[in-house]
Amino acid sequence: MITITSHPTEPFGLHTSIDGFAVYLDLFAIKELAKGDPARRNRFIATANRGAEVLFSVATAAELSGPQGASFDKMRSFVDEIGPRWFPVELTPRVAVDRENEGKSPSECCVCEDLLKSFTASRIRDIPVTQVVRFSGNFFRLGAFMDWLAPQRDSIAASKLEMYRTLDRQIKEHRAKHDADPNWLKTVFPELRFRRDCPATFAYVNLVRMLILETKQFKLKKGDGMDFCQAVIGAAFASVATVDKHWKRRIDALPQPNGLATVYCSPHLDEMVDEIERNLDVLEERKKRAALVTNSL
Repeated sequence: MITITSHPTEPFGLHTSIDGFAVYLDLFAIKELAKGDPARRNRFIATANRGAEVLFSVATAAELSGPQGASFDKMRSFVDEIGPRWFPVELTPRVAVDRENEGKSPSECCVCEDLLKSFTASRIRDIPVTQVVRFSGNFFRLGAFMDWLAPQRDSIAASKLEMYRTLDRQIKEHRAKHDADPNWLKTVFPELRFRRDCPATFAYVNLVRMLILETKQFKLKKGDGMDFCQAVIGAAFASVATVDKHWKRRIDALPQPNGLATVYCSPHLDEMVDEIERNLDVLEERKKRAALVTNSL
């Protein structure tokens, strides 16, 4: 949930907390949920109304600010129906890893609060001074965020390309060191065990390790830089995440046991919605039982 409060030295304070069932949506998932089976779309929107919280990358929001026409209208209405329970996550997983090392909470590690603050300040400036600002669900419409982000599409696209180049260069350099010294990988990128306080570190290190070992069989594509970042953040901080089939294979192959998200790719969005509904049912039942216990005291 996004909470606006008063602040002693700034125009407002902003706090984010992921206290529901978090769902990370990749670009393909938003498109398919918006434009695919209407019944599935309605079921997903219903889960957002029940407390599911949607995570997505800034790059995804920027991509969605571009298309026009009937296809765009469907996606625009879909994201607006999600309501206020959404969060843009950090573009680069290193930010999340560094915050984990500082002992910050999951919300503080992954949510891009600076971007939300800039968006909120912009929205406030657009409201006439004679009008009371109401921080309702309509104020935090995802569609409005996409509109605000649209002018930054080119710079975000440039950042995505730079992520690919950086990842590609690093993996090639690491592979060369591994080929020169078979013990190098064990020393520099040893396989990590899962820790609940450092899920992004676990996903980041082990996925880099996997890419180093796989690089003889495949070449990274331009989209893999962003896909890598989204795989780390989505798997680490969501309960359910969508990724393409290549990244699902990699996440599924990470060391077990772990507490990463259950990941789904394109053919299985119906199963994803099923899982979200089941988990929300369980959470609601727990709340009812807790309320009964409290009332009986």
